[in-house]
Amino acid sequence: MRILQINRLWRPSSSAGRYMLELSRLLEQRGHEVIPFAVQDPGNQASAYSSLYVSPLNLLNPFRMSLGKILGTGARVLYSREARNRAAALADYSRPDIAHVHKIDLHMSPSVLPPLSRRGVGIVMTVHDNKLFCPARQSYQSGAACYRCRPYHYGGCIRGTCVDGSRLASSLGATELLAHDLLHAYTGKVDCFIAPSWYMADRLAARGVTGSQVAVIPYFVDTDAWRPSGSGDGEYALYSGRLLPREGIKILIKAFAALPQVPLKIAGTGILDHQARKLAWELGAENIEFLGYRTAEETRSLLAGSRMLCLPYESPGNVPQIVLQAFAMGVPAIGTSIGGLPEVIRHGRTGMLAQPGDVDSLKEVVFALWRNPGLCREMGQEARGLMVEEYSSGLHYERIADVYRRVVKT
Repeated sequence: MRILQINRLWRPSSSAGRYMLELSRLLEQRGHEVIPFAVQDPGNQASAYSSLYVSPLNLLNPFRMSLGKILGTGARVLYSREARNRAAALADYSRPDIAHVHKIDLHMSPSVLPPLSRRGVGIVMTVHDNKLFCPARQSYQSGAACYRCRPYHYGGCIRGTCVDGSRLASSLGATELLAHDLLHAYTGKVDCFIAPSWYMADRLAARGVTGSQVAVIPYFVDTDAWRPSGSGDGEYALYSGRLLPREGIKILIKAFAALPQVPLKIAGTGILDHQARKLAWELGAENIEFLGYRTAEETRSLLAGSRMLCLPYESPGNVPQIVLQAFAMGVPAIGTSIGGLPEVIRHGRTGMLAQPGDVDSLKEVVFALWRNPGLCREMGQEARGLMVEEYSSGLHYERIADVYRRVVKT
């Protein structure tokens, strides 16, 4: 098949981008032709189709933009004639059988979908985050998960200034989702939504997207590339990810500050970087080490030396790929009972679950695992087996190919 892969950027700048590139390699290995379609960016990987990419949207501070530019930006977020025309031109030139959509909001918008549908291209969309349901994308407000917004009703986002703390940005975000609801911009054009977790499938069902229009296909991990390489008696707990409020960073630091015998390495950067370091210093948490940004290979080495991965998320979402990578390496994980995490972190079997936003709950499960290295090894072995049996690249390909065959129209 000729498969159009559509994402805002053609590089691994986000979890969606990394998955898209890994899936593209997997498809090419199986003999399919992958055609990229993205927004123009100097960091994109090279492509013969880049001349047909969409120009980037200017998302400068609105207070530095004229009223005309603000209105023009808002209009393009809702519908982009340029993106529509570029999608049509690329489809005419490359003649794809399938279009696999990832993240297209803001810079591209669902305006790329009608020209593909009219040309008989089967369209599937992986739902990587909460953007279809939440104008702010994260379903998180005031330190807890938030599900107030529902189809056609996004006033809560405006009242709570959920998008960047700005009423203007929140109003634009709410208008974006409302317009797309009224036009059935996604549900009327996508033949099958791919939910990487049952959590995401449930959120789609709440919008009336059910049955054959949804396929639950978890992310995958290359279990040959990510293999156990340590003894299982790691010397520290590891957090790997962005330092953001919704990731539970402050809860993480408070819990480990109360467990001075448990070393914690924090790999990642984000807007809470300075605050997190300050909090650790104020609490006298000498057992916490901030490593900053780490590459994929450095993260692999960190996982190999860890006893457990710890992700105290406070906002719901799919299962992050770092959990699958840790499991493939035989490292158990501690997470929270929110979103898709409980689907893979099976309490007492492949890891343990704490209550989101609860320092004492997190501290309890961390201590329970840390003091029992044998239990960590057993959980790590079961986690590895789970990845081999249910999350391998081969099984993922078969699931994706089945969806492609189901929606192809030529």
